[in-house]
Amino acid sequence: MIKIIKYGFCGASLLLLLNCIDPFEIEATEFKSALVIEATITDWEETQRIKVSRTFPLDTDLITGVSTATVSVFDSNGSFYGFSETFPGEYWSNSPFAAVSGLTYTLKVETSDGNIYTSEETSVPAKTTMDNLYAARGFKDGGTEEGMFIYVDSFDPTGQSKYYRYEYEETYKIIAPFWSAEEAYIVSPLPNPEVATRAKTREERVAYNTNLSNTIIQENTTEFGEDRVNKFPVRFINRENYILSHRYSILVRQYVQNRAAFSYYETLEALSGTESLFSQRQSGFLEGNIKSDLNPEEEVVGFFQVSTVSEKRIFFNYTDFFPGENLPKYPTDCFLVSPPIITETGASPLLIAIELETLKYVEDYDQQTNPNNFSEYGPFLMVQTPCGDSTFYGSNLVPDFWEE
Repeated sequence: MIKIIKYGFCGASLLLLLNCIDPFEIEATEFKSALVIEATITDWEETQRIKVSRTFPLDTDLITGVSTATVSVFDSNGSFYGFSETFPGEYWSNSPFAAVSGLTYTLKVETSDGNIYTSEETSVPAKTTMDNLYAARGFKDGGTEEGMFIYVDSFDPTGQSKYYRYEYEETYKIIAPFWSAEEAYIVSPLPNPEVATRAKTREERVAYNTNLSNTIIQENTTEFGEDRVNKFPVRFINRENYILSHRYSILVRQYVQNRAAFSYYETLEALSGTESLFSQRQSGFLEGNIKSDLNPEEEVVGFFQVSTVSEKRIFFNYTDFFPGENLPKYPTDCFLVSPPIITETGASPLLIAIELETLKYVEDYDQQTNPNNFSEYGPFLMVQTPCGDSTFYGSNLVPDFWEE
């Protein structure tokens, strides 16, 4: 069972006292609704994306995308970049573009009710390429938890970068422990039930799943002797986490940002513990760098930033770091059953299991040669669907980037 642990909010006042970064002011407020803008453009020639939504009463999860807005970005050379709504509240640039060093950029959002919101003018930070991305087995929390660390090394000899933020996409292989090349099917229904097996036509043994980072991961080098990120842990995975069981890959992106953006996300982390303004509760108002043109007192949540980006990907197997050791426990407890084809009451647990796809065929069952002490049994040994079909947890399509 995967347990989700919710952490309480950090003390924002303590954070601000200890931090040398200029803080954003946090205000307790009773606003009923606020515009939320998530906007980062990068120095990559790509389709840039901006999210516009609206949040409602505090300490609720009610948040909705704002549609039919006019979203645009301007640079200091007078160039204009228009955006179109692709999903509710999500706007993609009409054509790929990249932020250019030496220019400044401004975001403007006009909502359907005529309100206009403009960001502060933002410059492009220094470009620093991630030097190294690597995995290492280790312990955390004083040796109480063992697993895999994903580390980043980076260095800016000019000393101009200083403020870094990281995101990752992790992809892992899933192998069903009780997969069979055959499947059970119904030949005839009740009252004269008959079943048989046939070869599968769909890949169910191996699947792949991808998770995105959902926490704020930042580092700054302002207190270091040089602008160097050394062995910074962007991810830790407990060795018992099943995502490590076979082959694992992680793509890490490094964003260089300015001091204001670093401070904003640091304060946001203290308030909510997550970067996603789009999905999390807001327990207070966090002022960013976007204002209403028509009503400067209106509360607008969000931040417009320009970042330079670099990325790296690595792969590794569980056996690379834990040779000869037991694999992590599969996320479902797997046990074999043999549902009767028909009971004394005339019901057919086996037909129901096949029709509803709650069980998967493993092998034929013979009580004489394969005893399991079932009080009632049928012709097949079967297992819960997640144990025999890996696509319960992922996709059977091999990712384009995947390497064995």
